[in-house]
Amino acid sequence: MSTPARLNGTLFVSGTRMLYVGPLVATRRHAHHAAQIVMAPEGLCIEDGANGLIHAGAAVIPPRLPHRHGACAHAALLFLDGDDLASRGLSRDAEPRCETWGRDTPDVSVPRDPTPEMARALMASILSAVDLRQPPEPRHPAARRMCAYLDGSDQVNLASLAHEAGLSPRQMRHAFARDVGLPMRAYLRWKRLRRAIAAVEGGASLSAAAAAAGFADSAHLSRVFREQFGMTPNESTSRRAAKSCRLAHAA
Repeated sequence: MSTPARLNGTLFVSGTRMLYVGPLVATRRHAHHAAQIVMAPEGLCIEDGANGLIHAGAAVIPPRLPHRHGACAHAALLFLDGDDLASRGLSRDAEPRCETWGRDTPDVSVPRDPTPEMARALMASILSAVDLRQPPEPRHPAARRMCAYLDGSDQVNLASLAHEAGLSPRQMRHAFARDVGLPMRAYLRWKRLRRAIAAVEGGASLSAAAAAAGFADSAHLSRVFREQFGMTPNESTSRRAAKSCRLAHAA
């Protein structure tokens, strides 16, 4: 069977969650601010940042841990943004070794050409099949406010927010990195990347998406995309405009 050169399946977007169903391309080593749950009926090779290797039909890759995976003919990938409650739960006590990421293959069918209704059901089935061993730890109120501000604006008055929280700016930065898992600069870059992806899904060119999301140019956007997802935008967008579907926000 030939190895796919691009993703040409269907992408479903639901708030902080994205479900892709279709063939997978092999990625380079990368890390992103999202947990990733993979269901591959024929199995998938996954490598961690220390060259550990597993072959699994189901796996949970915690957020912000280096990894890469091979190609396969058909799979479902559920991305849970690092701010999603399920992602935060999966990241608690997460191990960096991929031998801990594998799961027993659940009785979950991955449809070939899912409708939005089938996608909602598949999301629910995947999450119910994954053992969320512990609920996420609560975030510092100041960190929650920072996330809310950065969701809507790239400009935040850190001094005012730190004063409101009774912290120094240095303490505020520390609380944010501890609770969110990323320094503020890296978190802002992730949010910009999410905005650029949304713009491309809406039909924008890479240049227009880069400008709208605050990147210097399309080359800058492509470089950050490759660092975060282990592939170029061109490898990931062959049918996205025609096959992307925005679902209602997931609870």
